[in-house]
Amino acid sequence: MNVITIPKPHKVASVLKKHIPFSEEEDDDDTSTVAIKTENGTQTKFGKGKGKCISNGIIQKYIKQIVPTQKPKKRKVKLMDWKKYHRLNVIYEFIDELERDYPAICTVSVIGKSVEGRDIKMLKISNSDASNSAVWLDASIHPREWITTAVVTYIADMIVKNFQNLSNSITNKDWHIVPVLNPDGYEYTHTHDRMWRKNRACYNGEFGVDLNRNFSYGWGNNGNEGSSEEPNNIFYRGPAPFSEPESTAVRDTILGSTTPFKVFLSFHSYFELIIFPWGFKKEPCKDYLRLLEAGTAMARAIQETSGMTYRVGSTKDLTYYACGTSIDWSYAIAKIPYSYMIELRGRKHRFKLPKDQITGNCVEIWNAINSLMNYIDNH
Repeated sequence: MNVITIPKPHKVASVLKKHIPFSEEEDDDDTSTVAIKTENGTQTKFGKGKGKCISNGIIQKYIKQIVPTQKPKKRKVKLMDWKKYHRLNVIYEFIDELERDYPAICTVSVIGKSVEGRDIKMLKISNSDASNSAVWLDASIHPREWITTAVVTYIADMIVKNFQNLSNSITNKDWHIVPVLNPDGYEYTHTHDRMWRKNRACYNGEFGVDLNRNFSYGWGNNGNEGSSEEPNNIFYRGPAPFSEPESTAVRDTILGSTTPFKVFLSFHSYFELIIFPWGFKKEPCKDYLRLLEAGTAMARAIQETSGMTYRVGSTKDLTYYACGTSIDWSYAIAKIPYSYMIELRGRKHRFKLPKDQITGNCVEIWNAINSLMNYIDNH
């Protein structure tokens, strides 16, 4: 007979309920039941998780041994579409299915584990031509920005299912797509706090590091303008560059690639911008004019598709100081010449873009990426 040894069940339950952010894998991925705690904007200074974080050692003090009495029921995964926002299990099943259905061009790999032990999955799309250059796309580094994951999965779907009919500027590249770079935070936005921005690491009793302040180039510059050393701050940069497994996964995957990366696109929301280095200083980067021109090509494609206007410029010019960002690192350290952060829709609705705008945002960005790839191949 299986035994569960817990000295004081009511005490264990109390401790866990107070401290541990459960992320339940529910069958229903409808987000209508999510409790909305806050309307924090991108510049909000403080964003705390529910309760204080505690170490695994404290949990083990109360729970000596837990043995499941039966196998968990197999859940039916819902089909992927772009009519609503989906949970992590649906997104991962979607890219796994692409690999199963299109094995000649699709490979799914786990590039790292999150703080809470979730897989960070990447879909690679490639015709295996040795002369290809590489493209990087990531989404949900800030997990409340759900539209980003919808957009990059749409792009993956378009490339894979239309590969034979796409232009050479698309098929002559190896596509590395990470639909959810911050899986712990992403699940937390579905189960606890819709406005959560950081990962779920614990420092000094506070939850979370802003992963887009945890990259090494420009990390910690300008003091608390552009990032923060305070763990309870929404822009907390972490105790050191690449202290987090999620940012480390990006670094190791890109620097470990034998195929040179030519494009790095990190998706965010909601400012409707196409921005490039620098974020940690005012001075323009050496390729400012080229990045401005290529970014303008993307913005023009968006405007021609939907009438939406995306502004183009450096991070500091269009927003505010941002130190330790992924695009400053990808441009300066990984030497990726076309490094952009694309801020998707929408200013009116902020992070909670209505579901009926998902497809429109996906289509305009798909056309923008086509325009960027054409620009790159022609210059």
